[in-house]
Amino acid sequence: MELGTVSELVNTRSVIKHIRKHNKDMEQGVGVGSDYSLANGIAVSEGVASTPYIAWVKAMNNLAVSGARISGVRTVMLLPESVTEEEIKLYMKEFNSLADEEDIQILGGHTEVGRAYNFVSFVVTAYGMVEKYRQNIKVINEGDKIVMIGLAGLMGTDLIARQKTEELSSRFARSYIERAFFDKTEYAVKNKVDKLLDLFGDDVLYMHDVSQGGIYGALWQLGVKIKHGICIEHAAIPIRQETVEICNYFDINPYLLDGTGALVAVVKDREKESQSDDEDMDVVDENTTKSSLTKRLTDMGFSAAVVGTVTKDNNKTVLLGDEKEPETRFLSPIKGDEIYKIIDRR
Repeated sequence: MELGTVSELVNTRSVIKHIRKHNKDMEQGVGVGSDYSLANGIAVSEGVASTPYIAWVKAMNNLAVSGARISGVRTVMLLPESVTEEEIKLYMKEFNSLADEEDIQILGGHTEVGRAYNFVSFVVTAYGMVEKYRQNIKVINEGDKIVMIGLAGLMGTDLIARQKTEELSSRFARSYIERAFFDKTEYAVKNKVDKLLDLFGDDVLYMHDVSQGGIYGALWQLGVKIKHGICIEHAAIPIRQETVEICNYFDINPYLLDGTGALVAVVKDREKESQSDDEDMDVVDENTTKSSLTKRLTDMGFSAAVVGTVTKDNNKTVLLGDEKEPETRFLSPIKGDEIYKIIDRR
């Protein structure tokens, strides 16, 4: 099988399909495009990685898009026989530091050393209470906008640039490579979620964090979850030139590269509704452009853009090229992540 998260086909057929619903309080269970569960207002999410911070941030990102207020976390450490007690202390020191930074309670967990574990692996389970935001997929309609906040391939670019600096130095200046290094705080989406909800409130109908499989994988999952077609404008996706160049060097697709640190959302298109009203009244609002969805996104302080539209059909398409030579491609389910073509593990 492909390294990393199992493909959507395997996950759906051999995992999700076999999860039974026993709790009448369950509001949302696991599934494609749902990285958290919700029961009786309590949201639960997980992150798995080979470093404490990446496991932590993935769990936090999954919880953040639920709109939940974090209550606490549990940490699990699965360790090879070669691990030392000093290393275990360092792992816990990092977890404690992360908890202290965000004033989050570690509720407990599990630490195990086993012959089956060739590498260290960490599992973080986050718990939170959903107070205001609830995704509202049922009211999503044709014409609603798909927005992206953050950069495509952010985490993948950072990890590859740091681990392959020497090799990349044969093509790029050291200063250019270091521009592809991101501060680890940029992996988190909580502040982006908060800003999005502050700006658009109940008009935010659905949110999903980008992770393994990259932005194209996240957009595919978005389309599956909302049960609508989507049309994505490739050129509108925020991405750094350093990401493009590094991926070109290694012959991998930056849009299928781990994009932890970004999120996608469906937002109600109020601008379209107001324009329709204006047309009926033969009135042109001079402030329409100033208050447009795109303008409000650019004022967020993050890389953000309207990248697509919800469509009537069930196709999940990407528009490439330009007006003279347009090209349409179809998104497909996630099959691993491009990062594993370059580095074996994280």
